[in-house]
Amino acid sequence: MNKKILIIDDDEGVIWVVRKALEPLGYDIESKTNIKSGLKAVDKVKLILLDLMLPDGSGLDALKEIRVFNPDALVVMVTAHGRMESAIDAMKEGAYDYLEKPFDIEELKITVERAFRDIAMREELLSLRQGKEESMPFRIIGKSKTILKVFKDIGRVAPKDVTVLISGESGTGKELVARAIHNNSRRKFGPCIAINSASIPKELMEAELFGWEKGAFTGAVVKTAGKIQAADGGTLFFDEISELDIDLQAKLLRFLQDKEYSPLGSGKIIKADVRIIGAVNKDLKECVKKGLFREDLYYRLNVIEIKLPPLRERGDDIMPLARHFLEESIMAFDLPPKDFSKDAGKALAGYNWPGNVRELENTIKRSSILSKGSLIERRDLFMNDYSCSIKEFLEGKLNGFLDKMKKIENSDLYETVVSEVEKALFSIVMKETNGNQVRAAKVLGINRNTLYKKLKEYKLI
Repeated sequence: MNKKILIIDDDEGVIWVVRKALEPLGYDIESKTNIKSGLKAVDKVKLILLDLMLPDGSGLDALKEIRVFNPDALVVMVTAHGRMESAIDAMKEGAYDYLEKPFDIEELKITVERAFRDIAMREELLSLRQGKEESMPFRIIGKSKTILKVFKDIGRVAPKDVTVLISGESGTGKELVARAIHNNSRRKFGPCIAINSASIPKELMEAELFGWEKGAFTGAVVKTAGKIQAADGGTLFFDEISELDIDLQAKLLRFLQDKEYSPLGSGKIIKADVRIIGAVNKDLKECVKKGLFREDLYYRLNVIEIKLPPLRERGDDIMPLARHFLEESIMAFDLPPKDFSKDAGKALAGYNWPGNVRELENTIKRSSILSKGSLIERRDLFMNDYSCSIKEFLEGKLNGFLDKMKKIENSDLYETVVSEVEKALFSIVMKETNGNQVRAAKVLGINRNTLYKKLKEYKLI
């Protein structure tokens, strides 16, 4: 691990003592004697010893700036003017610890050792979490001007612990942006919890959000924590926050103001350190005008707004996204290597994508399974374009057969035709998937158990 320590202190004696105590232990010491030069050196430093009183300003003000430039750094405040108020203020601003001059050398060594031990544990936790998330769809793909602006907005807002409103059409990737903000903030070591305001009935939403005590309502047999408690120390992402019940909006506003809440059935006040990020696919101002959303909550949430462009305004990103989803599909469905034909590429770039990135992802997944050979063609991408030709093909094949069947009474025509077509379809799909029932069921869009029963019924296995 990089064991570099930055000292920002105008007392040369203190710098000498720190060097003499820590350099023999393998620590790399860099020193600056004022805030201006110190702030230029804080990048990529893990531990900073910061004097409270400096020639060009207050160490507390410097601490605030360090939290912006390098939110991961641990800062130990050092001062010859030990006061309770100073210690409290320093800890409030995010200082790791507080040492008084002249400090005991052993105390300094213990504090520094403990700080680097905590840094190592934190980095290990982050590494484990990132390893887990590498297999999850949390990466934003793109190089267009519109998405690069979003990247810049994420970079500006992530270190600042303020509420954020993400707006954009359905399927544009609002949750990905929320997770990117979380993963680039000082809260990245904490949880990132998502809750969909539209998918949970309003009667249950309050309990889901704040938790409940045993016996708070029928069925509340055990005490249960809510999403806010689960997100303590991290981020809570409200998807479709415009759908939140108007009465619950008032309670959320109260939490945003005081960082306090009470579980259902309890008078106990609980504090929680949670950053709120909201997402909407509607015009929230219009919702406020119509009385569907509280104006005070709107302004509380909309400290910073990030607007996501629809995919039709991200032409340069369509093919990189398509290739990314194709690679994912090949791995997920254990498919042979595939690519897009020139005609398929033109079709992808020329389509309007009303369902945005989500529609593109689903289209690529489906076509990767259904396509034959190593090339995905236009017809594989947009099957609806070929529904008429399938209908004409079936009609052509059935006409001659039906003429003969009409002459036979009690021919059970419907059952005969449907079963024969179904049998032929299952036989073809099983052949194309090399007998893999899991893949065949996905291609057919049916349950695997249903497929198994049909295969047995038609004696195909």
